[in-house]
Amino acid sequence: MNLLFLPKLLPRADIIGGPILIYHRIKNLSSMGHRITLIAPAYTEADRKDKSLEPFCDEIIRIDSVRERTREEVEALYKKLKRPRTFLTGDGAYDKAIEEALSRTLKERHFDSIIAEYSMMGQYIEANRSLIPADTGAIISVHECYTKAFELRAKKGEDISEDTIKELFNYEFKMYDTADKILTLTREDADILINYAPNLKTKIRVVPHGVDTAFYTPPKKKSWERNTKNILYLGNFQHYPNVDAVNNFIRYCWDRILQEVPDATFYAIGFNPPQELLDLRTDNVIVQEGGDNDSVRRFYRNSDVFVAPIELGTGFRGKLLEAKACGLPVVATRLATFGMNPVNGQDMFVADDYDVFSERVIMLLKDAGLRKKIGMNALTRAKKFDHKHAAEKLERVLKERKG
Repeated sequence: MNLLFLPKLLPRADIIGGPILIYHRIKNLSSMGHRITLIAPAYTEADRKDKSLEPFCDEIIRIDSVRERTREEVEALYKKLKRPRTFLTGDGAYDKAIEEALSRTLKERHFDSIIAEYSMMGQYIEANRSLIPADTGAIISVHECYTKAFELRAKKGEDISEDTIKELFNYEFKMYDTADKILTLTREDADILINYAPNLKTKIRVVPHGVDTAFYTPPKKKSWERNTKNILYLGNFQHYPNVDAVNNFIRYCWDRILQEVPDATFYAIGFNPPQELLDLRTDNVIVQEGGDNDSVRRFYRNSDVFVAPIELGTGFRGKLLEAKACGLPVVATRLATFGMNPVNGQDMFVADDYDVFSERVIMLLKDAGLRKKIGMNALTRAKKFDHKHAAEKLERVLKERKG
């Protein structure tokens, strides 16, 4: 099949977070014999120079883009395009040059499917539906339902009006209506979309996240008896749910843990930590950039417990799979486990009550035998989510007859 991908970030091999899923989708689909064309924004010099996808793509069209716009620029686009403001700034924000590249590429060659990765990029499917041939599948891969995400943020106290959420809902679900198929990463996310719009049920296919189990592995000589008490959280801090998760841990768990394990150290590692997280730093609270995948793997391997006190956003948290694949015990809120179907107390601990959450972390830090049990079960579970299995599921969806 000839496939055209439209991701909101250039899916480089060295990137962390959600876009690594797209890198592995492209890599594995290419190895299965499919031909890939990529149109993606290039925000950084690293984007412009990256060559990691070149072996797997027929063509990579990089569009020099601006991630952030001034309020005036956003308002001007808002009046012109009649789209919610969230689609006009940030990662994957509307770019006329991407639209022009899409139009030009569709005229030059035929594709079996176009896959807009992240709902943000679904705006190009919605706006250019008439340019897409009738025999080309138009697919929106929904990594997160924006309407649900905004509702969660408002519920937690953020100043988001009902009118803003209504406007977002109207556009987001109009956009999904124009797609032939909608991909979600979890069954829970599929249910969220169906709850808002039951008519979408026949379009939705669940294609799970994956993990590179050849790269994310435990250290060759893993010691469960070492004297460290290292707690890790990892994420892209330009995505606010990751910032919120760190704040949750410090606010609701950290003092309780230090009372029981005074030599514990908490590492909050990830891309572009904001000042509000940098201000949390102490001798035993480390906030810093994550670096490349090699350094991220070292953090997993050098940690004793991975925590995911996530209260915002939906979707699949690939970092939990990476931690599990490194044999690292995980304590997470239920929202963080969407798509994983964990057995609480077997391959990880799940707790929404922060007293219970803290107690599970303390138990793991104090009990090497428990760490080993949970960590080994986590490793076994992670192997079932290898990226190759996810790519095979995606291929089956792409081969379905249209209609």
